[in-house]
Amino acid sequence: MVDIDRGGKLTWHGPQQLVGYPLVKLPIPIDVVGFVRDLERTLIEVCTAVGVATVPVEGRSGVWVAPEGEEPRKVCAIGMRVSKRATMHGFALNCANGLSWAENVIPCGIDDAGVTSLSREAGHRIAVADVIDIAADAMSELVAHRTSARVS
Repeated sequence: MVDIDRGGKLTWHGPQQLVGYPLVKLPIPIDVVGFVRDLERTLIEVCTAVGVATVPVEGRSGVWVAPEGEEPRKVCAIGMRVSKRATMHGFALNCANGLSWAENVIPCGIDDAGVTSLSREAGHRIAVADVIDIAADAMSELVAHRTSARVS
């Protein structure tokens, strides 16, 4: 384990998990929560593009699978820190990784919800290679949008 200074508690990174750290200099006025919500929306679009319906969950960061009548399951963790307007850390999207690691830890400090992967939810393998170009394009759009000059 490595102790770091970002939001959340414990995050696991491993094979077949897409980890992205969008390094962005946020414009003034700084809106960290707004950036995290935009990052969530962007990652929801990425999941939709590969056929997995996801949603935000009120009061919790990250991207979730939440079918009607079922407990939400986190498919993408987000942990962010900002210093001198610059974002650090980012997201971890479970693609085709195993989930046995979650049996030994409380992911993100959330003990009342499970974790899942794109592959598990889709019912077929969705590898990082299937997602990376979609995610890279989406992150480029997010960064361009969030760093552009704002008109009052």
